[in-house]
Amino acid sequence: MKRKRMSMTLAALLAASICLGGCGAGSGGTEKESGGKGGSELEQETIQLWLTGPGKQKDSDEVWEKFNEMLQEYVPNTTVEFTVIPTAEYKEKYNQMLASGEAVDLTWVANWVTGINEMIEDGNFMELDDLLDEYGQGIIDTLTEDVIDMHRYPKDDKLYHLISWQGLYANARAFKVPTEFAQLAGETWLEDTRAVVDKWWNHYSGPEDFQAVFDQLDIYLGTLKENGLLYGGMSTTALGDWLYPHRFSSESSLQMFNIGVEHNDDTFKVIDSIQSEHFRVYAENMAEFYKKGYIRSDIASLEKDALQFVTNGEFTPNTTVIDLHNNLSPRQAELYTSECGVDISLIPIEEKGYLSRGDATAMAIPYCADAPERAMMVLNAIYTQPDLYQLLIYGVEGEHYTDNGDGTITTPYGDEGTTDSDYGLWKWTIGTCKNALVTQEDVPGYYEELEEEEKDAYICSVANFTLDTSSVEDVIASLKAIDGEYESMIDRGYTGDDWENTLNSWIEERKAAGVDRLIEELQKQLDQYLEENNITSWISNK
Repeated sequence: MKRKRMSMTLAALLAASICLGGCGAGSGGTEKESGGKGGSELEQETIQLWLTGPGKQKDSDEVWEKFNEMLQEYVPNTTVEFTVIPTAEYKEKYNQMLASGEAVDLTWVANWVTGINEMIEDGNFMELDDLLDEYGQGIIDTLTEDVIDMHRYPKDDKLYHLISWQGLYANARAFKVPTEFAQLAGETWLEDTRAVVDKWWNHYSGPEDFQAVFDQLDIYLGTLKENGLLYGGMSTTALGDWLYPHRFSSESSLQMFNIGVEHNDDTFKVIDSIQSEHFRVYAENMAEFYKKGYIRSDIASLEKDALQFVTNGEFTPNTTVIDLHNNLSPRQAELYTSECGVDISLIPIEEKGYLSRGDATAMAIPYCADAPERAMMVLNAIYTQPDLYQLLIYGVEGEHYTDNGDGTITTPYGDEGTTDSDYGLWKWTIGTCKNALVTQEDVPGYYEELEEEEKDAYICSVANFTLDTSSVEDVIASLKAIDGEYESMIDRGYTGDDWENTLNSWIEERKAAGVDRLIEELQKQLDQYLEENNITSWISNK
């Protein structure tokens, strides 16, 4: 359901307010950008703004002082006090802030760090609709109403967070391999593997299609092993996290605790993926790959992030030779080649990506904010004024980066500032990457390409479905414990010849824990959602 953004009465009041502050500024003047109030009407106010990032840096105070000077043009009589918190510390400090009621006015939030729906349910975020209507018209124009409406909380259709746009075209994935290594596997290996992967994901007829993917990977990994080029082998976490061995699409909320609806299944039948033949193919092959040495022998004790895909052209014993990640741009291979320092070839999986929710990075106003109106004005300015955004992210031209005169810049640190950089924040944490500069590690035109891809992206018809878990919390708690014991053994393959006994034990323990009750509850709520919203197809715009 879409919400009418602004009543005529409110619009008239805002128009009057703008004229009182000085209509001569026109559509590009301070009054409009500050949310509809003239500078003379704003009392001096300081807001607290929290971001994740590299932490406070050597020149942070200098840059933030210049930011506040520039801000006066767009939001007069306003000072922002920044707190930049490393991601590893963010959740704990965020929860402490909420518990104490500390007056923080504008904060970065993300599903993968703070959670978003849980925060909304606990009353930790302010509703933003009225604030956005009055003080955030530039944000509405930038994100569009359709995107804003995508991010409403489905239980009450209200808005509690605003995404920090880094592109909403998502879940178009690809295997990535060093081109030189792929050529060793055979002249047609890349072409053959692309066809097999396309069949498996986009035109699936059975588990044999998944087996064919592993057969192709076997050719590649076996060739590298024979040539002494296997290095760190296969990144099991990349495959387990990104390959979707359950054959569930990441673009749907119809997956949790290893139950869900298979990708593109218009019958919307809920299954336990651990019991599926598709997952059995995965478990057997991961065990085989471990036995063949494609997975590190010490994988059971290895830290999850110990293995990394090639960077800076350097191969070490911890360098993986195949990875899986997004394939969002027509020039994605070029981007990865720049990042990795060697020529990279891609093996696309999805035919087309989805227009997805942007809950991986967003801004919210906590319940304890002292100045929510001014916070929205500041956020509006950061979204709509490239010079303000660029100063905040990159620092001062000539001091923290060099303008190359060709539409690109050079920074001392690459794309993202680090703790020991003089200055440099992370562009995807606030505002919109449409205003980002092009560093030496970026591909020019990348975000423009994402915008273009979004126009034709798939839209999943059930993306906003949420499960009420209140009647099955006991089952969920049991499954979390059981899955925590077994998942790593299967994903990393180190049970070897005992893989089948391990998988069967996992299945039986899940059954005993009541997985069928969870499946039944999800199916019941999903069927009701489908009926109420007249949904008959997985993709609403195919």
